[in-house]
Amino acid sequence: MEQDEGHASLLYQVYKLISYLAVAAALPIFLIYALISGRHLNGLAERFGFFAPLSINHENSPRIWLHAASVGEVQVARALINELRQALPNATLILSTMTEQGQQVARRQLGDDVRCIYAPLDLPIVARLAVKKLRPTAYICLETELWPNLLARLQHDNVPAVLLNGRLSERSFKRYRLAPRFMASLLDCFSRIATIRPADAERYIAIGAAPQRVAILGNAKYDLHIDATPETAGRYRERLQLTAGQPMLVAGSTHGDEETMLVETFRRAKRSLPDLVMVVAPRHIERIDEIEAAYRVLGLEANRFSHCKTAGRTADIVLVDGMGELTGLYGAASYIFCGGSLVNRGGHNLMEAAIWGKPVCYGPSMKDFLDAKELLEAAQAGFMVNSPAELADTIIGFAENPEQYAAAGQRARQTALAQQGSAGKQVQLILEVLTQRNENGHSAIA
Repeated sequence: MEQDEGHASLLYQVYKLISYLAVAAALPIFLIYALISGRHLNGLAERFGFFAPLSINHENSPRIWLHAASVGEVQVARALINELRQALPNATLILSTMTEQGQQVARRQLGDDVRCIYAPLDLPIVARLAVKKLRPTAYICLETELWPNLLARLQHDNVPAVLLNGRLSERSFKRYRLAPRFMASLLDCFSRIATIRPADAERYIAIGAAPQRVAILGNAKYDLHIDATPETAGRYRERLQLTAGQPMLVAGSTHGDEETMLVETFRRAKRSLPDLVMVVAPRHIERIDEIEAAYRVLGLEANRFSHCKTAGRTADIVLVDGMGELTGLYGAASYIFCGGSLVNRGGHNLMEAAIWGKPVCYGPSMKDFLDAKELLEAAQAGFMVNSPAELADTIIGFAENPEQYAAAGQRARQTALAQQGSAGKQVQLILEVLTQRNENGHSAIA
């Protein structure tokens, strides 16, 4: 046992050294780029642990630090924060993100009620400063954001860490198994681990998590309260000037080449559905200019959604150029395709579409949402397509069999509704950890 601990400690020292060397090598280049381009300057001080004074709701109330890597994890955080606000109304909530887009979404969706910060670099000196400045009562890591230096500092300062909505892909599992002692030491920093699926729990245990600390509590990402009403859907159809019954394909969270790949889908489906409109919502809206240029080369006209809202739609292809529109567009859609799946990006949240009572199409790359894929396919409400042409043929088949399509939509909604409740269970886990912390002589839950 001592030999195992010594080996893990050695690996951790190596990690610390590599962390410092990597930052020392990359920082000058990064600073020059940031100064020239003007990008990434926001939050630079926070990256090094220099946070503005924290506004505390009540001096003795818990300060809960949630960490979300990017936009996807921010949605999980939103669901958890909704539950936390009910369970701990006086708690001070902090949300850190890695990416600028995640930070923008967090600030827009959470407002001033939650302190949104950039995540500090995983360096020992930065982690120490960040924990000292933020003084968290508990640290909540979402999905699989494992930062050894920060976790070591939290453990040193007796701050309980909880991993929620945990998932571990087969690829990551194989990589982590190369350093089992180090991973076991790292996972020992967590008081509790909540995973999405049994397979995730098995993998965490296999790389060193204590079985008694692991629970399977589902996916909190499916707990967001969406205004899935006919009125919401109707507003979006009105903005796009769609006639009653006019078909619309919404392709959400597209990546890479998917926007141009979907041109084949659009042209092929339009032979059978001549009044079809296609709305494409790229995952990264800063790519809009690039996508427009690609469509022009293909001889296609596309409107921006912001243009449609003010000047009306003049093209049969619409590009979504703002955040927060996709959910409502899913409601207005006749047919839905979830992107990041025809290219190797792991897919996106299928339940966000299924909650509207619409069957969902997606490509073969769904490793990040296998649970949703399996649930919808079991209900015969999720449909995998291997190519743009297959997607078009599937849409045409839906149009030719409206009663079967409507029944699949009902099953999709029932499946999505059945998954809700995970966020509440995960927050209960946080409360248990805070209660245990209180019983061990630390500050009480106010």
